[in-house]
Amino acid sequence: MASLNQYLKDTTRLLRDARQESINPLDMIAHVNTARREVAMRAQCVRVLTPISGSIMSASVTAGGSGYTSPPTVTITAPDFPSGMGAFPNGSQATAQALISGGKVSTVDINYGGYGYFQPQITFSGGGGTGAAATPVLSATTQFSQGLEVYNYADIDLSAFPGVGAIYYARTVSVIYANYRYTLYVAAFSDYQAMIRQYPFQYQYVPAFAAQFGQGTAGSLFVYPLPSQAYQYEMDCLCLPQDLKTDLSVEILPDPWSEAVKYFTAHLCYLDLQNYNAAKFYLELFDMHLLRYSNYARVGRAPNRYGRI
Repeated sequence: MASLNQYLKDTTRLLRDARQESINPLDMIAHVNTARREVAMRAQCVRVLTPISGSIMSASVTAGGSGYTSPPTVTITAPDFPSGMGAFPNGSQATAQALISGGKVSTVDINYGGYGYFQPQITFSGGGGTGAAATPVLSATTQFSQGLEVYNYADIDLSAFPGVGAIYYARTVSVIYANYRYTLYVAAFSDYQAMIRQYPFQYQYVPAFAAQFGQGTAGSLFVYPLPSQAYQYEMDCLCLPQDLKTDLSVEILPDPWSEAVKYFTAHLCYLDLQNYNAAKFYLELFDMHLLRYSNYARVGRAPNRYGRI
């Protein structure tokens, strides 16, 4: 993967400005990040699938119980929804330990958060006491909430994807229901408003329809029927990258797309210098390279080598 310093070096080489006398370095960094966003949107190469399960990050003690003379054993249920993704496609068991104070459970420390959890439970045994209870806190997962129709792209937690900045478009939305994954019918919002969204709040069930309202990172997803309970959902998202601020910033643009960043950055730099012929030349180079990379990376594939299915 490229780094901020590499992008600056590549662009400086194109500008023949090794001493950085023509363009302010801070301006060039801003142009690099503008170019990266342009590449991400034009090539649609920053794509994530929102998580349907996660790890246990912490536990909140809801009842300390009484009579504990020693820390009780903490048992966490087995992973209840392995995602099939690495590094633990079948899930991984979480572990924890309890601390007591004054005969009560005061804290539950998560030793290992595990993987593949959707609705984990924590129980206590031993220690000479009774009545302790705790609620696990999961890493970010995407779930429909009971009675909630609108889900803003900006509210979706992307912390599981370092380098990803924001969602600007949802290609598909799929719901997990009764151990089955199905994709919602996504209608234009005007059709959704006129023919689908008939009962404002009276009808709740598993969502079957969706519509996007708003554009770009300010977009939102409407779903109907309104969810009757919490349902996991996966959203196939096109995203913008986070800005690169230092060489330690995570670059999410994949190769070969990152190779085109320097051309659009040079285009913007020459616009600053009011050298419009050079700016046009590098914009044309950018367009040409993105088209070539699309042809290279998206090679046609026969879906079935054995005839019709």
